[in-house]
Amino acid sequence: MDGNAAGASGVNATEDSEEAGWNCSVHPSVFFLLGTLVLTTCATGMLCAAIMTDHWEEVTWDMNRLEVLANGTVRLQWLLDRTVARVSTNDLNDRTVAFLVPMHGGIWTLCLSLTDEEIDLLGRVGFPSVQSCVNYLSGASEGLRGYEPRADWQHRMQNLSISCALVCLIILGSAALVGAFGVFQHQISAVLVTGVMYLLAASFALFTLTIIHFKRLHIKPHSEVHDGTVDGVVSPMGGRGVGLLLPARIFTTSWSLDLGWGGVMLCVMTSVLWILLSKIMRFNPISSMLN
Repeated sequence: MDGNAAGASGVNATEDSEEAGWNCSVHPSVFFLLGTLVLTTCATGMLCAAIMTDHWEEVTWDMNRLEVLANGTVRLQWLLDRTVARVSTNDLNDRTVAFLVPMHGGIWTLCLSLTDEEIDLLGRVGFPSVQSCVNYLSGASEGLRGYEPRADWQHRMQNLSISCALVCLIILGSAALVGAFGVFQHQISAVLVTGVMYLLAASFALFTLTIIHFKRLHIKPHSEVHDGTVDGVVSPMGGRGVGLLLPARIFTTSWSLDLGWGGVMLCVMTSVLWILLSKIMRFNPISSMLN
């Protein structure tokens, strides 16, 4: 009798230990939730970093074509290991007309691709004192003043890309708040809305990327340089005669654009995961996952 009781107690103890082990195990849906949160963080960080950085495009110069276009009309002097070209009048006065410099730009910024030391060295040969970066929204009176007279097409595309980028940032911030509310308060509708919002963020980011990629198609390379700076040109004076050199500019996309494409892909994947998470929560509430 005592043996049977001992056996029964042993069986019960085994069952209790198995139940305890089962209760200590993690519900598979929790891993899905954690994966969704990790991918959400990566997508948000990558897309925000792409929008806030200023390496969407780079402006360089074709040296061989510059020599051909100059053709004795103006004088070219190469500086800083042929990184910068000084354009001067082709006469005895040798007046500086402009400096042809490499630049890089973002959605709303334009910056010189030169260090402070290089700018100081160029200052010894007449390089004007300018800010290294300027915001497109600040207007033509500040920073690198006197932008190139852009066509209406390019003005509209630049403003539209800025608008789309700002909307994308607003949606990402709102999606983070709504997603956190949905997870902590177990609100399935909020989780579903988060998925839709990340899809919207990816759509506006896609608009921004497309605009930046195609905005240079309608640029007018023969436009004259007025007082100040154009993309790739810094002029201490009127800059007359530099317009014939503008076709030698080379516009290339840079790493911020690639980062943006990666962010768009991750946002689409994040949107799918949030929508699937809302379906999972309908049958497996998060409170039961964690118990």
